[in-house]
Amino acid sequence: MKILSISVAAYNIENYIEQNIKSFIKSPVRDEIEVIVTDDGSKDKTTEIVEKYEKEYPGIIKLIKQENAGPGSTVNSGIKNATGKYFKMVDGDDWVETENLERLIEILKESNEDMIFTNYEIYDNNSGKIIDTVKINIKQNKTYIFEEIATDIIPTMHNVAFKTEILKNNSIQLDNGFYTDNEYLLFPIPYVKTIKYIDTNIYVYRIAREGQSVSIPSMQKNINMHDIVLNRLINFYEENKEKLTKNKEKFLQKRIVLIANTQLMTLLTFECNRENKNRIINFNKELKTHSVEIYNEYKKSKKVKILIYSNYLLYNLVAKISIKKLEQHN
Repeated sequence: MKILSISVAAYNIENYIEQNIKSFIKSPVRDEIEVIVTDDGSKDKTTEIVEKYEKEYPGIIKLIKQENAGPGSTVNSGIKNATGKYFKMVDGDDWVETENLERLIEILKESNEDMIFTNYEIYDNNSGKIIDTVKINIKQNKTYIFEEIATDIIPTMHNVAFKTEILKNNSIQLDNGFYTDNEYLLFPIPYVKTIKYIDTNIYVYRIAREGQSVSIPSMQKNINMHDIVLNRLINFYEENKEKLTKNKEKFLQKRIVLIANTQLMTLLTFECNRENKNRIINFNKELKTHSVEIYNEYKKSKKVKILIYSNYLLYNLVAKISIKKLEQHN
């Protein structure tokens, strides 16, 4: 049995996928991992590159070819084909710190926690440098009950690995579109009992690459996909809230509110006119109708308060400030 399954999403990334794959196969523990690359209908040489490594490293590199269906479908493919004890997502244009994989695998061999946290680095594609390392503020190599530290953790696809059986046994299935890493992080939470943090840098997250889903043009283009994910998560929350402990309920509320705020921020980046203002008014009304608890947390945001309590008269000002913040972030 493999110790770690890595699901790699690949779509037209011929300039990046080789760096991704090499970061795994150069590790002395490569036989303990499987890298499941799901090619989502690439039109460039991505498939050929992965095929070359699959032939050279059978049982380590696995290529799944499919018609273009969207990023979420590649994670579903990864879960379906995973055989490892633990499961992790790595985007095809990102990579891992090879020298730290050995330590991670050795710890995972002895671990039995449902959710594992590691550190991740942020790589600026423009400067070609690591500009930040993101950690979480809990003790390493200690088993925590989820309820104990729910308020202390911020899960991202870059710092989380799940026990594979949790994903498989509970039929975790993501929407096919963009932004489904939010579903990947939250859908398993009702089944997560224990957590462990390993203080080592594993994931290297590339930013400032043209066409990334977090850029303003891409967020605007894919706003409907983001809305689908938000609504699926709210439905998930409403369906499960009665079964959740208070800490898990609060945890899900806060994470979903962050996604709702991202949707609002995207709406604010469009041209300031009556039509787009009405889109925001309707979004807020629908959110309130959809889930009172989520809405009550959501309206604590400063920009939401300004919009609502000014009866949207300060819409233009809030939009300008929001765009400036997003441009600084990107």
